[in-house]
Amino acid sequence: MKMKLSVLTVLALSGLANATALNNNSIRLNLTPVTQIDSSVLCQDDHCVWNNSAAANLPSNESDNSFCHGTNAQIGGTGIVLGAGAYNMQLPSGIAKSKFTAKHNDVILQLFNTPYKNITPEMLKKYVELGYGSIWISPPQKNAYVPYWKKTIPAWYGAYQPVDFGQIGDKSNVMSFGSAEELANLVNEAHHAGLQVVVDLAIHQFAQPGVANTHFYADYKGQKYSFESGNMNAIQTFWWPQSIVKNYLPLKTEKCSSKTTYDTKDSLALVGHNPNNTTFKDKVNASSPWADDFSGTIGWFDGVLPAGTNSSIGVDSISCRTKEVFNGFAAWLLGADYSHGSMSAKSDPQRGFNVDGFRIDDISGQSVEFYTQLFRATAKYNQASNNFFGEYPTESATDYNKYVVINTANANTAADNKMKMLNFPLLVALKQALIGNKFQSTLQSSFDSQYAYMGIGKLDGNNAINLVIDQDTAPDSISSRAMCPWDGKPQQPDYVMNYTNAPLAYGVILAMEGGTPYVFADLQAEKQRGLTESGVWSPEVANGSVSYWNQNEVLAGIYFHNQTRGKTMHWGEALNSNDDVAVFTRGDNYFFIVNKSQNGYQANEVSAELKDGSYIDLMSHQIVKVQKNTLKFIFIPKQSVMYFVPYHG
Repeated sequence: MKMKLSVLTVLALSGLANATALNNNSIRLNLTPVTQIDSSVLCQDDHCVWNNSAAANLPSNESDNSFCHGTNAQIGGTGIVLGAGAYNMQLPSGIAKSKFTAKHNDVILQLFNTPYKNITPEMLKKYVELGYGSIWISPPQKNAYVPYWKKTIPAWYGAYQPVDFGQIGDKSNVMSFGSAEELANLVNEAHHAGLQVVVDLAIHQFAQPGVANTHFYADYKGQKYSFESGNMNAIQTFWWPQSIVKNYLPLKTEKCSSKTTYDTKDSLALVGHNPNNTTFKDKVNASSPWADDFSGTIGWFDGVLPAGTNSSIGVDSISCRTKEVFNGFAAWLLGADYSHGSMSAKSDPQRGFNVDGFRIDDISGQSVEFYTQLFRATAKYNQASNNFFGEYPTESATDYNKYVVINTANANTAADNKMKMLNFPLLVALKQALIGNKFQSTLQSSFDSQYAYMGIGKLDGNNAINLVIDQDTAPDSISSRAMCPWDGKPQQPDYVMNYTNAPLAYGVILAMEGGTPYVFADLQAEKQRGLTESGVWSPEVANGSVSYWNQNEVLAGIYFHNQTRGKTMHWGEALNSNDDVAVFTRGDNYFFIVNKSQNGYQANEVSAELKDGSYIDLMSHQIVKVQKNTLKFIFIPKQSVMYFVPYHG
């Protein structure tokens, strides 16, 4: 393979500073900054690809506040659009064949805010070819309609305002992702393609009174509940009717009693009486529980059963009929009539949807005892191959300790059958590393081969779902995305990764050993459209969040992740004056480099405990050779991730 590159002068911008050794021996890079590429660089077919997404397609040094706004000063903004170079990924030839099996591939793709019927068999096939193993879809239950109150609440917010766990979707509701038949069809098509299906599950609350004209409550005489003020103390009674689905809802595990019977032949009612307010001037005693089927206290999430108070008061205080509703809904989604763990089983609305797991919205809204009884009650419908993970934004992994011990599979206590958590502590650590001055050491103190987070507590890789962006941290024109500092003031903790660093952060979570990677995709935002109050997808209410699911760094990273599963990670050393490059190996024949700086670097005579042979970077197609634990030469472009794999060209 001949080189057609001319010889270019290498200019050293600064000398190497004395760096503190990190006592790692897998690979050691003594880096020199350069402004031009040395003639020693060898690339496949004499063609190097240096223009990666982070460096070439995105603005540099953008503030977080600018990032959150983008061009979305108002609803209908266009947001940031990546250039064409971000999506023309071509893996080099001469590498191992991609593995297209659901059993092997575990990367999760979230198809956020996407109607079920819009996810076609062709799309599902494409996701499998790209290396994804699961799709995560938006909540299926009947939801309340939430108007664009003061132009701050997006339509998708209604998907987290459930009113009936006995129905899938609702044709009269703007925010409905599909019918029971459409959900069943999607599950069948996904399983046929080789993808598992994870359902977003909002079981920490019922809809706030007043949304979508859901008049399932009664005010005290002379008082009036207001949606805008949320004055719960005006409400005397809640009454949430729940449809009964044959064999599933309610799932009777015990006999429930109530002072007042609201159940009818066709519904199971959840009723709560406010015991604290008899006159308009009365103040609410927050320590008094709601009566009958409500076990929360006053407030929105706490007052509208069954929210955060259950985390402390225990399972005995959780409404019996509430448990039946949620247990039945979970059983209906998982399915009772099939041998689960088999993706060949058919999904059917009446017999069970046969989904493969749940993402639990705001897991802290229910107690550990609640989830323990839910998985116990639904055990015969649930197998060890299913995947369950919770959302709890926090900087501290110790906050996850009480959740990761929950057994999610029937009588199976193996590590893989425990509750997993979205890894927000690592997200915060990644952001700090990418904007800080001690890059390699910060990353190394944040995770290793076993732990997907090490810092304020530890999160084992078996329990971690690693992320860079999710629906609450993807910037758009809707200010209710509470984790984004829309007012220009800093937030702590700050979970928002800016556009320039996001591709690098995705590289890290796809290359590291501990944890399961998750990638966010907003297909509607990609098309610059949002959902209007009349249920029409229109650019008038578009948001501008950027999806990276088919970006070069992510696609190359998915291949690298799938090929290196089971290969132990070892940190290397990247020595340079700026400490802005990090490196680690996977096994003895894969290695990863991330450079967060505006400088390119090169290294000669690199010490590398790798098998002798040739290696190629999936991004740049640069080829390097290792002989007798020495890598002769390597060039590292600015703001880049590099995935080196065995090359047999």
